[in-house]
Amino acid sequence: MGYLWLTINLLVTQATPLTLGTNITKVSERASEQIQCIMQQQHQRFQLQYLPWRRAKYEVKQQRLDGYFTAVADPDIAKYATLSAPLFLENWYWFWRSDHTTKPDTRVRFGAVLGSHQADWFHANGYKLDVEVNSLEQLVQLLAIKRIDMLLADQEDFKLIQHNLKLADELFNQRFFRYVALGVYFANSLLEQQPDFLASFNQLAHHCASSPFALSANEQQKVIDLLLSAVTQLSNRSDIQAAVSMQNQQQLTIEAISLTDQQWIKEVASQQTGRANAMLNTDLSSSIASWQRSFNGLIAEVILTDNQGANVAISETTSDYWQGDETKFLGIFQQPRDYYLGPVEYDASSQRFLVHVSVPVINRQQHIGSLIVGLNIELALTEHD
Repeated sequence: MGYLWLTINLLVTQATPLTLGTNITKVSERASEQIQCIMQQQHQRFQLQYLPWRRAKYEVKQQRLDGYFTAVADPDIAKYATLSAPLFLENWYWFWRSDHTTKPDTRVRFGAVLGSHQADWFHANGYKLDVEVNSLEQLVQLLAIKRIDMLLADQEDFKLIQHNLKLADELFNQRFFRYVALGVYFANSLLEQQPDFLASFNQLAHHCASSPFALSANEQQKVIDLLLSAVTQLSNRSDIQAAVSMQNQQQLTIEAISLTDQQWIKEVASQQTGRANAMLNTDLSSSIASWQRSFNGLIAEVILTDNQGANVAISETTSDYWQGDETKFLGIFQQPRDYYLGPVEYDASSQRFLVHVSVPVINRQQHIGSLIVGLNIELALTEHD
């Protein structure tokens, strides 16, 4: 990333426009588009300006700025500001030259962009940076000419610069490190003046989200190799098929499903999960939860639905009862593949990154329901890269 980072000087009154900082990277373009959408929904004017990220952080501490972005969780600023819901995700990978060999007792030379989130991560985790430069393009060039041995970067950013520099794919190796959720740090002084602002912003952040964060083709194949066979075998179990068939025979109306869904959502929101707990305590849900635990944290949730997307069994409390309007249910219909693999989603409550894999429940060549599995994608890619 460049090191001119986004900043915010927010409205105290509706008459004063927001002042938003930006840079020239693709991240700022995506973030600016999303901020524009959110502020339009909130009927707040804004304008853009440049400001280095470290300066923005300092200005928030001094209460001269109302916020800055893009930002990752930072204990140092948490005393002065509160991080919003994510605007989007970055996909951090380690990169090194394919011909790199480490001799005994030779230290790996690391490089980073000055003031970047990666540089902060290196410093916070006790790494010595041999080189800090002003742009990722400079850093990639230093890696190519063997001035450094390894760098940490967003995969899309690295690939774009590699392409622009006409550097062959075979020149570099890469390994998944982690996903990073990027949001906005809003000054606590602002949030005290506008106590409803952050909740509204967070809700609109999801509404104004840019295109889904899709796995690369290589990552998708790793997930399928890791999970599809086991999920398909589970969907073929006789107790799974019997439970789905039994619920389908009830021929629940959409009105009845919608009413249960509304009641379920209210209960979960108020932490009075009577309906969810009743389903969790069934023998089938207990069996599914046991199957989930056998994957040692790799699987975060399992949802079994009928042919309309209503829950039949669950391994964890779900936010709603009806999955029928969600892509993880609809995605397994009318497509050539016999499974659906969704984008990366950030679960703010658990601070995990999930990918959903869905397969149809088939009985006598009839599609009678669906089995939806939420995968902890960071753990999957880290353990099986």
